[in-house]
Amino acid sequence: MNYETIANRLLESAMRAGAEEADVYLSEGREFEATLRAGDIEVLKQARSKGVGLRVLADKRLGFTHSTDLSDETLRRMVEESVAMARRATRDEFLGIPDPPSATAHTNLDLADASLGSIATEQKIGFAREMEEAALAHDPRVKVVEGATVSDGEEHVFIANSKGFSGAYRSTATVLSCSVVAEQNGKREVNHWYSSKRHMADHPPAATIGEQAAERAVGMLNARKVQSGSYPVVLHPHMAASLLGAVAGALNGESVYRKMSFLTDKLGERVASEHVTIVDDGLLPRGFGSRPFDAEGTPTERKVVVDRGVLQTYLYDSYTARKVQRSSTGNAVRGYASAPHIRHLNIFIQPGPHDPEHIIRSVDRGFYVTGMIGFGVDTVTGRFSRGASGLWIEQGECIFPVHEVTIAGSLLEMFQNVRMVGNDLEFNGSIASPTLRIDGMTLAGL
Repeated sequence: MNYETIANRLLESAMRAGAEEADVYLSEGREFEATLRAGDIEVLKQARSKGVGLRVLADKRLGFTHSTDLSDETLRRMVEESVAMARRATRDEFLGIPDPPSATAHTNLDLADASLGSIATEQKIGFAREMEEAALAHDPRVKVVEGATVSDGEEHVFIANSKGFSGAYRSTATVLSCSVVAEQNGKREVNHWYSSKRHMADHPPAATIGEQAAERAVGMLNARKVQSGSYPVVLHPHMAASLLGAVAGALNGESVYRKMSFLTDKLGERVASEHVTIVDDGLLPRGFGSRPFDAEGTPTERKVVVDRGVLQTYLYDSYTARKVQRSSTGNAVRGYASAPHIRHLNIFIQPGPHDPEHIIRSVDRGFYVTGMIGFGVDTVTGRFSRGASGLWIEQGECIFPVHEVTIAGSLLEMFQNVRMVGNDLEFNGSIASPTLRIDGMTLAGL
């Protein structure tokens, strides 16, 4: 039985049972993981999954069920239970299935690596071995590779609703990662590196991942603290992306509606420096967050969220968009076992004109942040405080490693104090940023 047949059966049965609107989300997936430690296979996992979720609406009341069993009896029971739940639920005037899209969804996003299935397990384990061997050979101070991991997965999604929409897409995801321990004079440093791509061929050589992990760990040996104070901070692209991730959460239209975001009531206002333009783009070829349409069938698009510092839009699904009398931005995501919710797609800061080396050379005395720990980000107030490590900058040169410091501030002030934006944007997931220089950051150290 194909997915279109299952979806049509569920929709027709739901409408006959008393639903006024309904939608179906079906997915089928496969995942693989191989991890080496000390030359031995520590993890070797292969798994498959499939499932279906059914949402029904009756008199603006919602019922939702899901199952991994696609038998006729289970599908019949799902319809009965969903309609019964809807009849007992609280009425919500903003519930509804989106109208059929007026625009055609883009389908040439190249989200699936057709060659992935032909890569043998032994070859994937070989990639992990290359990472481990390269890390150990990089420097004698690298004593242990805690894990060299290769993982990948495939997913097929099919969505249909009672208003006539149906659509499907396939996607793949692949990750190479390596974690190492370096040791000198009784001091140990753990660090890692990774690469996340849709297509296996888009990764750098596996050995490069291991070498970078080793270089980062060795580079932090004999790290020290620095004096507390206010300094310019240069954020490595991965750290800048982490900062952007906090902003992405604050752009959630539902959080804004509930006044649970530091960006509430900031539409049309300056929330960052003129050097900062933030884009959310669901149409990037091979993008980790790309898809032709969102979880409700709304075509995805490219949106300039912050234009040269000025906030242009929040992110919406159809439910929240109705609350604020706006249109969905195509940012609904879900799995078969959950209802739609809002999330960014591929969100990034547009690259600027500066080489990252030039940004570091521009700092007379400051901190180059290459690692952060902790979860000290409050998207309601915008307060930010996280442990950080990296390299100390004097007269434009990185002179020694730094750890056990805290960087803190207000996310609004931090983005308004961005003085330089690098030209080194590279996606390694669905959130990306080039190198950033932020002035006036508070460092808590000695």
